[in-house]
Amino acid sequence: MRARSRLLLALVMPGLMLVTVAMVSTPGATPAAAMRVKPPPTEYYVAMGDSLGQAGGATAYQYGYVNLVYQHELTRYPGLQLENLSCDGASTTSVIGPSGCTYATGTQLGDAESFLRAHAGHVALVTIDIGANDVDQCADSSGIDTGCVDTGVAHITTNLPLILSGLNAAYPGLAMYGMDYYDPFLADWLSGPSGQFVATQSEADTVALNSLLTQVYTTADAATADPATLFQITNFAPTSSYMGMVLPENVALACQWTNMCDDGDFHADDAGHAQLAAAFEQVIDDVTVNQGSLPSGSVKVSYTTTLTSTGGNLPCTWSVASGSLPPGLRLHRTTGAISGKPRSSGTYSFSVQVRDTKNRTPPATQDSATGAFSITIG
Repeated sequence: MRARSRLLLALVMPGLMLVTVAMVSTPGATPAAAMRVKPPPTEYYVAMGDSLGQAGGATAYQYGYVNLVYQHELTRYPGLQLENLSCDGASTTSVIGPSGCTYATGTQLGDAESFLRAHAGHVALVTIDIGANDVDQCADSSGIDTGCVDTGVAHITTNLPLILSGLNAAYPGLAMYGMDYYDPFLADWLSGPSGQFVATQSEADTVALNSLLTQVYTTADAATADPATLFQITNFAPTSSYMGMVLPENVALACQWTNMCDDGDFHADDAGHAQLAAAFEQVIDDVTVNQGSLPSGSVKVSYTTTLTSTGGNLPCTWSVASGSLPPGLRLHRTTGAISGKPRSSGTYSFSVQVRDTKNRTPPATQDSATGAFSITIG
């Protein structure tokens, strides 16, 4: 039986080989290489800022908010790469000038602008946390130096717009996300009446700082992540506890989400960095219409302005949701540009809707947002 089997195999094998060769060499067959899945495009996430951007206070870099945001955004941008330019101790002054970190151009802003220009069309987003180091040295256990705070606020007021305008100039239409700050000095509440005075004063100063940061970011068409709300920095209700002590909610969260109550380190801990990441992810993932007044126009004179949005999955599409544009003007569906020659005078109020693209991975969600505007034609 074995001899006969070997004989049959010898007779059959040449035919099999011919069939195999014919299959490989058949004209029009799709090469294996052509059947490979095309890799996702390379896009970049650029992180700027201070020590929080370098995971300061976290037990490992992987638990820092920048890496958490990066890992989250990988689900939307599978080819995403991270360029982290953050520097320990950075202030708004050192971002545009000498710092303790090494940069090819000499400054953090210079390296960011250079990177953005070199990767035009391939930067998905930029996050930036800056401003805390302009004022943090103004507080200690004895109180808050208001003159020092005023100086720090002046630096932020001057420097942060320069930083954001530099980024916008290097990469027009850049998706930028700044953030406001939690208040680690609420932890002084634990030291008694004098510390409670410092905590109360610190809370008021932090609210003012965050209002300034939000205003500057909004003016530059950047969205503002809001960890201050997650940390409930204004909530002094005695509804929480820490180490067996009944505490105001904001004080307890400062103890739970920063290292301040344990060793006097104002950096966020692992849980705090998770909150920072959540605040960024909320504004990055949710599409919003950037509000602002639109320029006036004149009858029969060419008119152009562009609506912008922040967040969501690009590309976005635009439509008029209610009301009407001035006759003669139209809203471009993909660019958000309003252009044309107005045919009649008056003030025209309308609302627009922007809708993003569905997520690339499940769940395939799609977000939209509306904004109200008016245009006056003279």
